[in-house]
Amino acid sequence: MRERHLTVRRQAAATSDSIWAVLADFGNLADVWNGLRASQTIGNRTQGLGARRRVHLSPVGSMIETVTEWEQGRALATRNEPSALVPFKEADSRLVLQPDGEGTALTFDYRYVPRGGPVGRLTGPLIDRMLRATFESMLAAVEKAASQSN
Repeated sequence: MRERHLTVRRQAAATSDSIWAVLADFGNLADVWNGLRASQTIGNRTQGLGARRRVHLSPVGSMIETVTEWEQGRALATRNEPSALVPFKEADSRLVLQPDGEGTALTFDYRYVPRGGPVGRLTGPLIDRMLRATFESMLAAVEKAASQSN
């Protein structure tokens, strides 16, 4: 099955520092975004390379995310370990922050391999649309939380 790739961009009014502060609270993404039912850190590492969290997706399912890149104030990447209720075999994400005037340009890349062989190929475009809307919502929520912390 072929890998699928999505890129979502957002021009945020919040500063890179305030956005990074929200992202660096790695285990608590569900506190700022209602796209998750819950999220919590796994283990003692709460930030940086190797930090892990379990995210409980809405409406069902969960997965574990492990930080594979942590460039303080600039980039955060994860390897996502799907579970039975998640429609992909593997996935990786990378979020890059770039200061832009008074705000921040956000670029979120998501690469995943759908499950289901030929059926996965057919459902890929539908999953892409759902994921794109989900990631746009997540970036908006992170921006809102960052703006409120100023």
